[in-house]
This record gives sequence, C-alpha cells and structure tokens, in this order.
Amino acid sequence: MAPTRKQDEPRSKKTTLGLTIRDIVISSGLFALFATFFARGGRLVPDLPKPSRLVDMKIVTEASSETCGSAPHDGHPVIVEMLYSSDKQAWIDEAATRFAKICPKIQIKAIAAGGIEGADSILKGEVKPTLWSPADDLVLRYLDGRWKESRGRSPFDITKQVSLARSPLVILIWEDRLEVLEAILEKSKSGEGLWVDAMCPGVPRDPQDLEEMALEHMVPGTWSDWYGSVVPAALPPQPAPAARRVDKKPQRAYIAPFPTADEMKRWGRAKFEHPSPTRSAEGLAALYLMAYDYALPPNDRPTALKERIKEALGQPAKEGVVVRGDLAEPDFARSFQERREAFERWLKRCEAGAPAPTPSAPLLTDAIFDLGASRYDAVVTQEQLVFTILQQFDNHADVMAELRVVYPQPTLVNEHPVVIFDDGTLTAEQRTAAEKWIGFLRGPEMQKLAVKRGLRPATPELKLRSIEDSENPFFRFRRYGVEIDAPFVEAPRLDGKFVNELVRAWRDATGRH
Repeated sequence: MAPTRKQDEPRSKKTTLGLTIRDIVISSGLFALFATFFARGGRLVPDLPKPSRLVDMKIVTEASSETCGSAPHDGHPVIVEMLYSSDKQAWIDEAATRFAKICPKIQIKAIAAGGIEGADSILKGEVKPTLWSPADDLVLRYLDGRWKESRGRSPFDITKQVSLARSPLVILIWEDRLEVLEAILEKSKSGEGLWVDAMCPGVPRDPQDLEEMALEHMVPGTWSDWYGSVVPAALPPQPAPAARRVDKKPQRAYIAPFPTADEMKRWGRAKFEHPSPTRSAEGLAALYLMAYDYALPPNDRPTALKERIKEALGQPAKEGVVVRGDLAEPDFARSFQERREAFERWLKRCEAGAPAPTPSAPLLTDAIFDLGASRYDAVVTQEQLVFTILQQFDNHADVMAELRVVYPQPTLVNEHPVVIFDDGTLTAEQRTAAEKWIGFLRGPEMQKLAVKRGLRPATPELKLRSIEDSENPFFRFRRYGVEIDAPFVEAPRLDGKFVNELVRAWRDATGRH
C-alpha cells in the first residue's frame, strides 16, 4: 500500500533544507575563490617569495647568463644528449647534477658507454648524441674512418676536439712480478719494446706453421722460460742487493726476497692482460702500442725522435709533459704495412688461445683485485681506475701482497676528447648549450672535481700540486708508484684508416669480435 502524501512531508522539507545549505556553502566558496583570484591580480598561483636581501640578484643573473647562455626562445629546456666513456661516469654524473642547479634551462642527458661500443652504436644509428666524449682520440679516429668509408663526410670535425681531462695508460702489476720483469728487461738483448716483450713473451716475431699448432697453445710463454732465456745459468739467480727496489712502504718490516725459480714455475704462463680492443679504448690503445713496438722497435725509430725523448727525460721534472711521437709517423705507417702479415701471425700465436678479453678496463681493473695473481700478473688500464683498487689494498696492507703502478714507455695519454655532432639538424640553441656544458666541465671547479675522481686536469693552469685536498689521490697513493711529474712518451698517432685496419687485424688473428 502506497504511503500517504501527509507522511512524505517531513522528509521533503529536510531534503530541501539540506540542498539550500549545500548551495550556500558552494556559493560562498566560489565567491571566496574569485575574490582571491582578483586580489592576486588574476593569478591562481601565489607570487614567488621576494629574494633575500643577502643575495645580489644582478650578480647571480649575470653569472648564470655567462655560464648557461640566454634562455630558450620557446621557454622549454634545451636538451643536450652526451654519449661518454663509462670510465669517467662518477665525474660526469656529479658535474651534471651541479650544472642542472645552475642552468635549469639546459638539460644534460648523459649516457655512459664503452669506447668502441659507443662508436659502433653511433654508426648503427642506435644513438644520436649532441656530444660524444670517448676516453681517447683513437676511438674518434676509428669512427671518423668508418664513417668516411661508408657515408662520406663525418658528422663531427675531429680537428676541433677539446680535451675534458687526461689519464695516461698504465700497467697495474704485482710487485714480485715487477721485480722479475725489471730484471728481465735489464738483461734482455732482444731490442724489442716493452709492449712486445711483456705482452707476448716467448712468441717468435714471425711464427710459422700455425695451422699445425693447437689453439690452446697459442698463448704467451711461461715466466720460468722467459726469465731463463735472458739470465744465463752462470749468473746469480737473483739481482745483487744493491739492485733491489728501495721504494717499499716504510711501515713494512719484512721485504720478500727475489722470487726463486720454483716460485716462477708456479706462476705458469705470463698473464699480462688488456681489455677487448673492439669494446674499450684502453684495449684499443694496448693493441696500438703492441703494433707500434712490433712494427718499429726502439732501435729502428728516427734519431730525431730519440733525441727528443732523451732531452725530455733529462730535463727537471715538470708536471704534464707529453713527448709526442709524431716524428715517427711515416716510418711507423710504412713499416706496419710491410710487416702486417707477420704481425697478424704473431698476434694470433700470442692471443688466439687465451681466454676472451674482459670487455672494459674498469671490469679488468677490479678483476685483478677480486681474482688475484693466480689469474692476472698485470693488467693494462687507465691511471684513474687504479685509485679505487689501491684504496682497497691500502685498507688491507698488512695481509695482502702489493700492486705497483707502472708508466710504460711508450704510452698513450687519454685526453677524454669531446666533439659536437652536427648532421645538419643541430640547432643554434643546441650548439650553444653544448658549448656551455663543455665550458662548465673545463672550468676550475669541475677540473678540481675531476682530480678528486682520479683524472688529471685538461687545462694547464691547474696543477695537481696546487690541490692540497686530502682527497687528492695522486698524493695519497704515491707509495704504490703513482707519479706526478714523470713525462709521458707517446707513440705516434696515425689516422682512422690505420686504426680500423688494426682492429680488423686483431679480429682476424683472434677470431673474436
């Protein structure tokens, strides 16, 4: 039975009253909102707080404009995509964070990648950076040569590369191995360079009948045979005390004697390892130096170059000196072409049967600590990468054997160059933003930060000795062989066509990619 009209009346009145109160509340809220809107001059967002009187806004604005350039026309941030070598990731990441606070209108999109891997990803079109900064100029030459072979004009001008920081190629070696190596090099009459003697001991310069040799035998010789081949049995099996190294850590009360013949036998084959030449700049540099020492041994180099090196080494120590090998460029190029087939056979005999090389220098540098002397006698790496390892050894100095940092001659100094990519689509704003970012990285503060991360400054105005910070690793680890003032004797740098030819020779010799 349906309810009567009289029963519905109270409910209807309550509903009407509720609606009336709600309408009043909504109307009041809207009125207050509009009042606030017009009180703020028609802006829903409140005004920014007034700047503190302690900050001179004119100076801040001028400094920001000098560092960052003018604001973009459309109000959107300018994106700068930077592809860079992973070995300087700690520095670049921290610098990018600081730059973002100073220059919010420029957005740095930093992507870390290996040297040759980064170059190949660019070549394949997998990445299209605004800036590219591999570890070394050799990688720039590699891509420049590959690009010109397949597409003509390169998207960057290699002559306009700018150095962001510096880091020489070094060898990280166990101290007992270093003592034997120094004794071998002192008595060796082979006339070969360090990069031939140490990387492939016991391998003949022009091996024959490789087809009849088992792959697992295509490795360097043993320490025992290597030492025995240069130290006649009639001589004492170890150097006289006067010839011993005297730069040991002073807190070590016990100095181990020169390794015995039995100890050398237990070391097995000589294991001087470099990273992959097709994936890392350091591996490519090691291969390049092996080719240089093989094609143009020290005694065959131009007299003018020998005199230049002798003069530089005879001068008082001076930080940052690099002795260029450009005087040997024609001889190196000619000799390599003449000896290329023999070099490829030598390389195959030395490395084809060895374990696959580690993809990157950071991984290889970590591995010598993690796996120890049973797996690696020495590794080729960048100077900046050794400091983290040396810190770990420093923490356990009383129970661990020591590693030493060796600066080989010749070497290559990684300049960490940067180039701007311009395939015709780069805007003026992007170019300006990229240049501002480069200028920021080369500025005094970021160069000091680079030193704290183990890199040498790119700008000659800043000296390592001027940074008295306790975080300066170049002072903290000098007892391990880190040098500040030693000159770096570089190999001559040939063009991209040669670098590509060298990479192909390694691939053909080892069967790896």
